[in-house]
Amino acid sequence: MKRKQKKIWAYLDGKKLVEVIQVALDNNMTVAECKDLLIRENPGCEITFKIE
Repeated sequence: MKRKQKKIWAYLDGKKLVEVIQVALDNNMTVAECKDLLIRENPGCEITFKIE
């Protein structure tokens, strides 16, 4: 059986923004670092992360 791959999506004020794991891989960083960077670079916005 094949495993279904899960993705972590970042939502900026309720709108789908980026796939966090892919951004982290492209920029040679960890997922935690990528999440922190997204939060730091978007002050005043509501950022949520969902696993799909």
